[in-house]
Order: sequence, then structure tokens, then C-alpha cells
Amino acid sequence: MRRASALVLAGAVAVLGPLAPAASADDLPVDRLPAPTEQQLAESVTALDPRVSQLEGRVTGLATETTDGGDEVITLASDILFAFDRSDLSPRAAARIRGLVEDVPRRARVSIGGHTDALGSVGYNLRLSTARARAVAAVVRRSRPDLRLTVRGFGETRPVAPNTRGGEDDPEGRAENRRVEIRYAG
Repeated sequence: MRRASALVLAGAVAVLGPLAPAASADDLPVDRLPAPTEQQLAESVTALDPRVSQLEGRVTGLATETTDGGDEVITLASDILFAFDRSDLSPRAAARIRGLVEDVPRRARVSIGGHTDALGSVGYNLRLSTARARAVAAVVRRSRPDLRLTVRGFGETRPVAPNTRGGEDDPEGRAENRRVEIRYAG
């Protein structure tokens, strides 16, 4: 019986490879993985869900800048900044945020608000949105200590798109709702 088991194991190794896989990118700590380019990120999102191409023009890269009643608003797409269920920023994302706030007027009042979609509990979403807003604020505070910051998480209370349509889940709408906004007087 042992000989038969050994032969089965040998056959499995021959087909599947060794039982102890070689070190791969999966074995590296996240902070040691190479940072993807913005194009690679965009292509990977499109590859994961072809419907993302329908959003063209609505969500572009890391941030969109708009004006809202005299305020300048930099909207950061949470899906690009943060991993699922996380609030820590990569060094590359932090560098990009620093670049985005370079042109904010000196000593401006800046509000940083975190937002989530409607999946999960209200309390969970409020905690996650607050943690993400604080992470962005920490980067802004280090790079622009002159700015007067107000930081707040709004959870799912201020959607910019429907989370559902016709009673069905709306992934595109939920993606738009997952964001961090940096607002200041223009």
C-alpha cells in the first residue's frame, strides 16, 4: 500500500509540480511588491470586469477634479487608493496625493471626507470611511502643514450614484460611491 501511495504522490508531483512551491510575488510582503503603473491598474480593472469600459469619462485614474459651488473638489477613487477592507496607502498613492494638493492655496481650509458604498453595516462603513479619510489627511498634513484640515467619514450617507438599480446591485454606482474627497475654496 505504501508503494502505491508513493507512486500516486510521485505522479502528482510530476503533473502538478513540487509540493513546496518556489518563492513568488505572493510570498513577498505587500510593501515590497513593485507598484503597478496607472495603465496597468486601468487594464486590470477592465480585464476583471468588461463593464468598466462603460464608465469611461466618469471615473478616470486616481482622481478627478471638479468645481462645486465655488469649491474645488479632488475626488480620489478608493478602489485605486486602498485594498479591499483596508485604509493604508501605498507609497505611490501617497506621492500622488502630495502632487494633487501642491496647488491648493496656502493656509486654505480643506475638508477631507471619506465615503463608502452601501454594502456592509452602517457602523462598519462609517469606521472604514473615517479611517480612509484620516489616511489621506495624514499624507496631506505631512506635505502641506500650512493647510487647515477638517477630516470626517460619511460612510454610505452621501452617495453620488445609486448603489442599486431596479432592486439589483449596481457595481458601477457602488464604485463611484467609494471615494475620498478633498474640498477647498477655489
